[in-house]
Amino acid sequence: MQHVESVSKFCRKRRNVVSPVLRYLRSQYANTRWLGKKKNPTGWLCAQVRPYSGLRKAQSHYLQTGQELPDYLLIFDDDTYYNMEKFQMNFASVDSSIEKVYSGCLVRSPIQTINFTFPFGGFGSILSKGALVRLFGRNQCPGLGTNDSFNNNGSDYISIEEKESSSTEDSSSAFCGRLKENNVGELKYFTNGMSLVDLMYKYSSTERYRDVNKWTRNAGFCMHSDWVLGYFVNYYNVSTHVAEPYYKNVPHARLESYKGSEIYRKPTGFCRNDPTCEKDTEICHRATPEWMEMETKRWKLMAPDKFK
Repeated sequence: MQHVESVSKFCRKRRNVVSPVLRYLRSQYANTRWLGKKKNPTGWLCAQVRPYSGLRKAQSHYLQTGQELPDYLLIFDDDTYYNMEKFQMNFASVDSSIEKVYSGCLVRSPIQTINFTFPFGGFGSILSKGALVRLFGRNQCPGLGTNDSFNNNGSDYISIEEKESSSTEDSSSAFCGRLKENNVGELKYFTNGMSLVDLMYKYSSTERYRDVNKWTRNAGFCMHSDWVLGYFVNYYNVSTHVAEPYYKNVPHARLESYKGSEIYRKPTGFCRNDPTCEKDTEICHRATPEWMEMETKRWKLMAPDKFK
C-alpha cells in the first residue's frame, strides 16, 4: 500500500503543471483514502494500463492477419452485462464506417471548470469500424517525435489506411497540431509511424509504477485508464462531433453517451444500473455471474429457434 500511496501523492501534485487539462485531471487522481477502501489497491493501479495493452493486441491481430475490421468493437469489464440481441437491433441500420465512439455511461466533468468527458469503464465503450480505422492508422508528423520511424514488428498499417480510411491532409494536420499542444505530456512518447493505439499504449506503459521514486516533474503516468480513452478520443478526433447542440462550440466534444446515459449532477440512463440489474436492460455494471446466466437463459427461452 505504501507504494500505491507514493504514486497517488506524486500524481495529485499540480505545481508546475501548465496544461489545464492535465492539471484538472491530476487534481482528481485517486487519493489515498479512496485507494485504502479498495480490496486490492495495487491491482487497481496495475489495471490502469491493461486496456491499452489489450487494444494494441487487437490492432496487431487485424493488421497482421488482414482480417476485416469488425463493425463494432466493445471494451468492458468482466462484470459488465451487454444484451447483444438489443445491441444488434439498435445498430443494425447504423453505418459503422462513420467514426463513432459511444460510452455505456459517460462521465462529464463540471462544465464551468473544464469541458472533459470520459467513459465510466465498467459500463463499456463501443468503437465503430470508422473509429478503429482512425485508431489503427499510422501517423506522420515531420519534426515531431523521438525518432524518424516506428517499427511495429512488421504490422502493415497502410493496408487499412488505403482500403478504408477517409483521412485527409487536414486530419493529419489536426493530429500533428494536437500532438504539438502536448496537453497531457504525450509528445515525448510519439514516434513517426505510430498509430494512436501505439501512442496510448506507450503513454500508459512506459513509466513504471515501481519507479515512482525516480519520477521527475515531467515523468510519471498520472491518468486513470478511462481518462486516457476520453482524452485521445475527444482531442484527437477519433469520433465525429457530438450531436448535442449545447456543445457545438467545443471542438473536442466527441465521445457520445449511449442513449443519453451520463453522470453529471446525477446518473441518468444506464448509469443507474450499478449494481442493481433489471431484466431486459441493455447494459448493467457489476452484474453477478448468476444474474447474467439467468438473464441469458430468459432471452433464449423467448426465441428458442434462434439459440439452437
